[in-house]
Amino acid sequence: MTPVPRTSAEPASAIAQELARLATSTEVKAAFEWFRNQETEFARWQLELARIPAPPFGETARADWLAERFRTLGLLKVHKDGIGNVFGSKLGPSTPMISISAHLDTVFPANTPLNIRQQGTKLSGPGISDNASGVTALLAIAGAFENFNLPHTASLLFIGNVGEEGEGDLRGMRHIFSDPKWKDSIQASVVLDGAGTDTIVAEALGSRRFEVTVRGPGGHSWSDFGAPNPIVVLGRAIQLFSQT
Repeated sequence: MTPVPRTSAEPASAIAQELARLATSTEVKAAFEWFRNQETEFARWQLELARIPAPPFGETARADWLAERFRTLGLLKVHKDGIGNVFGSKLGPSTPMISISAHLDTVFPANTPLNIRQQGTKLSGPGISDNASGVTALLAIAGAFENFNLPHTASLLFIGNVGEEGEGDLRGMRHIFSDPKWKDSIQASVVLDGAGTDTIVAEALGSRRFEVTVRGPGGHSWSDFGAPNPIVVLGRAIQLFSQT
């Protein structure tokens, strides 16, 4: 896609000025100092969370764990919706909301051995990054807003969403944004996900998943040779799909 030429340097300049102003804010400096001082606690949260199995459709224990942390931090209106998403609010003076979310599930099946460990400052194990790190960051941000009264005009909605991985098919976020209560009030979203902290993604691809079932007689490759086989048909369909 060809980049759209910037017509004016003013928006970028205004953003840079606002970032510079925030960087010198007493409250923001105090919050960053708190982040540094809380590293041990953040690591404990991350290890604790990663030890709770959470395959897609199996996030209940993690959701309960997060809801309890939300309450401990002092967030308001902490609750779960009908499919297990967890919410906590930090109210602001204006009606529009900014959602800050991290998905609770992992790609690992429920019976995966969770050998979660810490060696010095290094944390290792299934799901320790994707997405125990994102949920820990969610709690850290919520804690900073609660402890240091960081100024914010919009209300903040902290979300632990379910069903992001694989067959979960983004069901948690789909459910949230199909509800007019949230769809009409959330003005912008910040999603905490992925390895590393050196990249901010401001534009992403859409995701569409299909479940296709192919039925046919099939049979043994020797005794039923020549009979239509669903695997062959599906293979041809995948090839055709990839070429169009």
